[in-house]
Amino acid sequence: MSKKKSMTDEERTALVQRLQDDIEDFVAERSKKAQETGAVGDDGKSVDDIIQELQNHPAFLKEVDWSKPLSPEMEALMAIKYESENPKARAESYREEGNELFKKKDYRTAIANYTEGIKSKSPDRLQNAVLYTNRAAAHYHLGNYRSAFNDCIYARKFKPDHMKAIIRGALCSDKMNKHADTISWCKAGLMLDSENKELLEIKLKAEKAKRLQERDERKQAFKDRKEDEATLKLLNVIKDRKIQLVSSTNRRNCSSFPKSADQLGPLHPSGASVRLDEKGCLHWPVLLLYPEYAQTDFIQNFCENSTFEDHLVQMFGPDTEPPPWDIEHEGSLYPVSKYNTLLEVLQHKRYKVFRGTPSFIVIPMDSQFQQEFLQKI
Repeated sequence: MSKKKSMTDEERTALVQRLQDDIEDFVAERSKKAQETGAVGDDGKSVDDIIQELQNHPAFLKEVDWSKPLSPEMEALMAIKYESENPKARAESYREEGNELFKKKDYRTAIANYTEGIKSKSPDRLQNAVLYTNRAAAHYHLGNYRSAFNDCIYARKFKPDHMKAIIRGALCSDKMNKHADTISWCKAGLMLDSENKELLEIKLKAEKAKRLQERDERKQAFKDRKEDEATLKLLNVIKDRKIQLVSSTNRRNCSSFPKSADQLGPLHPSGASVRLDEKGCLHWPVLLLYPEYAQTDFIQNFCENSTFEDHLVQMFGPDTEPPPWDIEHEGSLYPVSKYNTLLEVLQHKRYKVFRGTPSFIVIPMDSQFQQEFLQKI
């Protein structure tokens, strides 16, 4: 077995600087995406909150502008000068207590202890990296993968080459199905240790999952294109028939013909929508309203070449049991010419199809309600 070549001090310094630049670029990219999506972690913190908090940490301050008010963190650090408690020792005490609780699988209390250690504002960067990494591990075991991942970012900001933080970050990304991030974090760790078995396994798994994800995305994109083509064909058929479509409550606003399926509904809870059959005929879902009885009928498949009589006879014909609300059997009176097809009605210049579902008011002809109804409109 060949002996693994160790890095010189200069090589490791250069590598740490490269990892530092990589994590800075990674955080910047996440910040940009978070601003676009408004994403926050399980603890309610955004990426920008993380960056701002780190910038105010004493371990990152190189000099203090005494002409400006001190941050709460710096005030606390200055106050330590007059206290007997050592922040590094205090942080270490909380870390040790957190580790004991972690071993007992009391992850929530362990998180509380690691958090107190972090709040100690120790100037030791390695100590802070360890505290954040340990808290990330506790969050991980609770299933708080986003919070755990953010803690890994914190840890790497303190120590870019902290291997445990890198491995935990890769595991968190894997759990969140962020395969590109997982591979990126694995590569960072493998630059430090090219033979790290755990990272190699995580990377291999992520690469396989990424290929499957890309395959599924290609399939979905192909399916979406097919559906878009079918929708466009359907809309063009409707347009050729000079049928007007609207989707908003302002039914007068239909100056431009729609370019998507948004105005095809469905309006009814059944999900039925207009479709084009193999013969080129449109089949519409149609809603019939009976205001006198506060009732409705829904026809899921009304062929444009069928007449209203074709359907109404099935509901109110002499051989059909009348509905319970049709006490006087007035429903047998048909107010629309039996020679009218659905297409002829839809092509009327004043008729507009709302949300892809033609709707009609059905009133018994020559009834008292018809007279009262017509007086109101």
